[in-house]
Amino acid sequence: MSRWSASLVACAWIAAACGSDNDSTQATCEPACLAGQDCVDGACVGEPLPDADGDGVPDESDRCGSTATGSAVDESGCSWAEAPVPLPEGPYGTGIRDAAGDFTVQTLGGSFAFHASWTGNDSHLFLVRAAGNAYSDAIAGSDVGAFLAESPANVHYLFLDVEDDEAARRAAQEAMLSRFEEALALLDPAVAAQWRTRLHFVTDAVDALDGSLGAFFAAHPNFAFGIDRFGRWREAGSLYDFNDGAPHLRFLAREAVGFDYERRLEREMGAIAATEVVVFDGDRHQGGWEAGHTTSVEITLPSAAEMARFDSMAVYLYTACPGHLQGLEAGCNEWDYAHHLFVCDEEDPASCDTELVRYVTPYGREGEWLTDVSPLLPLFANGGSRTLKYTGANGYDMHLRILLWDAGKQERPVEVRFLYGASGAIPWNEEYNGRFEPVKFTVDDPTTTRVGIYNVVTGHGFGSTWENCAEFCDSEHEFAVNGTAFSESHPEAKDRYGCFARVDQGVVPNQFGSWPFGRAGWCPGQDVKPWVQDVSDVLVSGENEIAYRALFRGEPYVPRLGGGGDYLPELRLQSWLVRYERK
Repeated sequence: MSRWSASLVACAWIAAACGSDNDSTQATCEPACLAGQDCVDGACVGEPLPDADGDGVPDESDRCGSTATGSAVDESGCSWAEAPVPLPEGPYGTGIRDAAGDFTVQTLGGSFAFHASWTGNDSHLFLVRAAGNAYSDAIAGSDVGAFLAESPANVHYLFLDVEDDEAARRAAQEAMLSRFEEALALLDPAVAAQWRTRLHFVTDAVDALDGSLGAFFAAHPNFAFGIDRFGRWREAGSLYDFNDGAPHLRFLAREAVGFDYERRLEREMGAIAATEVVVFDGDRHQGGWEAGHTTSVEITLPSAAEMARFDSMAVYLYTACPGHLQGLEAGCNEWDYAHHLFVCDEEDPASCDTELVRYVTPYGREGEWLTDVSPLLPLFANGGSRTLKYTGANGYDMHLRILLWDAGKQERPVEVRFLYGASGAIPWNEEYNGRFEPVKFTVDDPTTTRVGIYNVVTGHGFGSTWENCAEFCDSEHEFAVNGTAFSESHPEAKDRYGCFARVDQGVVPNQFGSWPFGRAGWCPGQDVKPWVQDVSDVLVSGENEIAYRALFRGEPYVPRLGGGGDYLPELRLQSWLVRYERK
């Protein structure tokens, strides 16, 4: 996802590149001596200490022993991406996203203390069993082997039981442990041993839980909840699988994947030395289908001279619900609607048809995304004051920023030309392709290094055609440049777990709707990822031509009505031609 340059990381993280005067002796040896060696007369002598990942920090001192080759590290051997999160120092609370205070619980394996176990690299998830409750029983009885296979390794799972009788509660936990042992016996012994340190079967009564855990559960008595990678209390969403109509334990593991995504997003944001343009800072987008559907805002960009320094641009958005609570009853919007951030024309700010980013909102949960829109930098080349328009039916407290930075790339986008599309949905039927005429263009500027297509397209509508288009069918989008076809397709639209598999790419897990199903170019609870294609190799001196059409199974689409629904197929499309120059 990230294309950020390592050169943007602060010098504290790239001591080798920035220089260090801590060891004047080693500084005379090129390359620098390894740990355990001495520099004598310009040569390294002695046996180096073991350093499995080759990051220059010996294994005995390395807190991150598998750092990727070439990554800059700090004195503990951790890259920016691996650096552990410090234990939150408070203030602690019981609200969602409040820092979690300390607690200790008794388990079948002994005591587990939260703060003492903190490594800065783990998340914690809790599952509460209530025997006799159909939802809880289904989760507890689901496939624990599939759960372990789905889960990242950096999670502590704590299983609780609401049974009042101590002996019965302990027996229930022992039965759950026995089921896990059967699954662990099928794993590699080393992997199984690691899991045994992370599966905790709590024997304490839930109404007598210690410290912050007891206080949080009293305030939020849910079947599942968690503590994220930042040490904050979180809800865990619905573990219901719309594919088979039952909840499953393996869906709880998707929360851990989501927590890892949030941590990775924070790392990427921290590694960018960006100029930030604040669009919304907690401001309310009201939503609805009338006046609140659109929120307009005026921003101030850097000057044109400053804009010319940047080669990269991204948009960060966090959509917050009231009190960070999930679900319609708590005021978190119910449906997966398309939301858009539009750029208004410089000369006519009332005309706002140029889409900068597209999102599809989650079913009843918050979302957070960072979208790379670098090819559209020329839209803001003149800098200064611009008007933006955010549209969508769901209301949120919005946190939205445009990030601009120099990533050290060899080239930058300098010109964009609109090709095809509209600000709204276009019916996808036998007349669709006839809307789009070939576009002729020339690229004879000798400063041009590359030309590419930037395309954002999503399919919507279902239940009205036998093909179930355009949300759940594979629409193919063909751009023919001088007769050579380049195609974007959406095979994931036919995958019933297509979006379930993309939590690590920003899909919000465990939403309150049919979120696991793959869609055509989008997922509920995610930013829409642009498709970028280099077409430089097929260009000629003088006039070039590009043509576009949408296909289904290799042919122009003719809908076959049927199925009883009334949501006809439609496509949301905006495509651009982008020209790059060397910096």
